[in-house]
Amino acid sequence: MLVRRVARNAIRPALGWCRAAGSVSQYAYNTPIFTKTKREDLSKKWDDLGFSIRPTNGHVRYTWTDGEWDKGVFVPAPYQLMHINAGALHYGVSVFEGMKAFACKDGKVRLMNPELNAMRMQSGADALLMPQVPKELFVNAVKEAVRRNKEFVPPYGHNASMYIRPLLFASGQMLGLAPLASEYTFFVTVLPAGGYFGKGNEVGVKAYVSSDHDRAAPKGLGNVKAAGNYAADLAPVHKAHKAGYNTTLYLDAKERKYVEEFSVCNFVGVTKDGRYVTPASETILASTTNIMMQQLAKDRGMIVENRPIDFEKEIADFAEVGMCGTAAVVVKVNSITHGETVYNFDNFDTIASLRADLTAIQCGEKEDVHGWMSVVCDTVEDDTPELEAFASLSSESFAPGMVTAEAKGSVQKLGAEALHGLERSLLEHVVQTAEPGNPDSVLNAMDAFWNKIFQQQGAEKWNVRGQNIEERLLEKVNAKAASGGAVRCLEMGTYCGYSALRIAKNLPENGKLLSVEKDELFAAIATKIIEFAGLDHKVKIWIGTVHSELLNITERMQKQPADFVLCDHSKERYVPDLKLLEECGVVDKNTAVVGDIEIYPGEDRLPKVIQKEISDYFQDRAFALATMV
Repeated sequence: MLVRRVARNAIRPALGWCRAAGSVSQYAYNTPIFTKTKREDLSKKWDDLGFSIRPTNGHVRYTWTDGEWDKGVFVPAPYQLMHINAGALHYGVSVFEGMKAFACKDGKVRLMNPELNAMRMQSGADALLMPQVPKELFVNAVKEAVRRNKEFVPPYGHNASMYIRPLLFASGQMLGLAPLASEYTFFVTVLPAGGYFGKGNEVGVKAYVSSDHDRAAPKGLGNVKAAGNYAADLAPVHKAHKAGYNTTLYLDAKERKYVEEFSVCNFVGVTKDGRYVTPASETILASTTNIMMQQLAKDRGMIVENRPIDFEKEIADFAEVGMCGTAAVVVKVNSITHGETVYNFDNFDTIASLRADLTAIQCGEKEDVHGWMSVVCDTVEDDTPELEAFASLSSESFAPGMVTAEAKGSVQKLGAEALHGLERSLLEHVVQTAEPGNPDSVLNAMDAFWNKIFQQQGAEKWNVRGQNIEERLLEKVNAKAASGGAVRCLEMGTYCGYSALRIAKNLPENGKLLSVEKDELFAAIATKIIEFAGLDHKVKIWIGTVHSELLNITERMQKQPADFVLCDHSKERYVPDLKLLEECGVVDKNTAVVGDIEIYPGEDRLPKVIQKEISDYFQDRAFALATMV
């Protein structure tokens, strides 16, 4: 079995069973390499995000089988494994929605009118004979997807939002149109986004009437958000792009007379006498944004007309035309070309003003008199510490029965960050299963947690590692016992405090351990676990690196050499950091230096150049690197 290792965030779906000719075969499926977006990568891009896919923390997924929906799974990989005869692949049995979440002025993240999208998806499910997603499940799934990716909601004031894509499709196999699939999948993906048409919101777009293509047929699926409707627009819209236009406009398929829709948006217009007019047709998908824009127009006392629009007879009566939809909001249309005739629309003041009212409600700058906005969680600011941002993640769930894909066993991380992302789950497990104030109980709980995650892989080596740490430390403790001197220990790197516990529990009362960890979350989780074990009076954890915390290290060591040093951080930093500690007198020939060059599950193999650097360094030193295994 080939397993692809990557530097970060590769995912291996869990093993699946296949029975053939009386035998059982086991297969593993590797996903392509992908790199998860980090919030700091976007800190200078909030005003220019565009509309593109960026992998986030993951997506929410529900599966329908045996007549009911499951409790849901949060999946980190942006991939879906399904049968090659899935109904969505062969027959287009799929509907989706478009929604947004906004960072509001008061520090809350909100959705806009999610119930409308839930009901629209139910209509699409009925049209394609799929099971409906209950309204409550839909809304909570959307909120949960936003909550678990809340650091990717663009901050307030940047004219950007989180775009949300719920999708319902037949993931079960179908061969022919009967019988129907026995499995359906509903998932919610999210991504930070700017305007669909970039700067088109401000400068306007040019539209071209598609005379040789129809968007949807009468009595068909035009009024639901079926995936196939958008496939029908691919050739026409790309043809329009090549001809120098930004988008297409469709007329009705029956008479080629009445205005239908733009490529992915509703047509909205304001006539020269001030009426808000939008087409009515059984083949038009009702935009949730358009519905709310109509309400805002009525609030102003405008006449709102939802009716057929005869293109040839009426298009010249419009002073303003816009494209309206969730992704685009409302975009100005500068011109519409039909054949050889060009219709220009210079004004956009009224529609732009209505749009401003809508976006002000979305961002909490204007009163939400219609109760459209729904709170999800607190916003995350660029300067918010990671632990503070996610400390309440588990207690605020909108889907309490949901599990992660890793916990369910459907995916397994590979690469150097295999352990990362489980820190809060580890802390919860320790608090729930270990005895407070009992270091051995805490260590047992941590061992049980990781053994379950890695299915006992590397457990024996890990136990030997811990024993070696304690044995080397006790040699120093016993040697100092006669003189009564304090035992000074230094740990470089402390992933969640496991090794710190093994050191601190063996220290005498006057013993001290200083741990230096650059990751704020790891340091915070380690601090909580050390406190829970009752050893915080012996351990001090600093956030930083050996270089940045050198003064604190030397002062904590009372400007004396350390008795025991554990290298538990990046192996690439072993030699540079130990050289620095040597120069400052923290490490000398009497210091017991313990490190680890063993490779454990989830880690990448150490490059040969680093192995040689470590080997060469210790050959020339009076002290030696005592490896764990």
